[in-house]
Amino acid sequence: MGTLKGFAYLALPRLSGTLERMTVPRQAKPDCPCAERPDWFRLEDDSVMRWPVLEVAEWEELRQCPGCGALWVTVWPEEIEAPPILCRPYPVDARRLRDLDRASTMRAYCLARLAEHLGELKEGKQPCRKVHCERHRLHGSTYCLEHLIAQHFGRELARLGRGDDKG
Repeated sequence: MGTLKGFAYLALPRLSGTLERMTVPRQAKPDCPCAERPDWFRLEDDSVMRWPVLEVAEWEELRQCPGCGALWVTVWPEEIEAPPILCRPYPVDARRLRDLDRASTMRAYCLARLAEHLGELKEGKQPCRKVHCERHRLHGSTYCLEHLIAQHFGRELARLGRGDDKG
């Protein structure tokens, strides 16, 4: 403790200026539904939109459930006028939007949307229409699952180029 012009002050150690979010383990509130929620769902009411926002990007936000502290990604996918969706982030320990594996985070959403249009997602015997792709077409499509995801949702959400595909 020191004094400066008659005022007492407490000398604090010099801080780095970098703020780090500390995760505080919490017990989930009994009425918190996060544990029962699917990997993605459409936001039908605005209660989630009142959750604290930890990070914002152009079409997505990282939000934290006030009940249990779980992180969720709010995404406005392809329909501009549709309500946003909430996705469980992958990997589960991601604490920043840049750390997300978007293909894994959005996978359940992409599969559900394709199933809405095609019905059950089953592979056929014919090869994918994409040149050099060795996967099989989905019934009702001329493409394999990954090329269909790339076509409808963007190449960054498909699992292409992971050693088993040249397309």
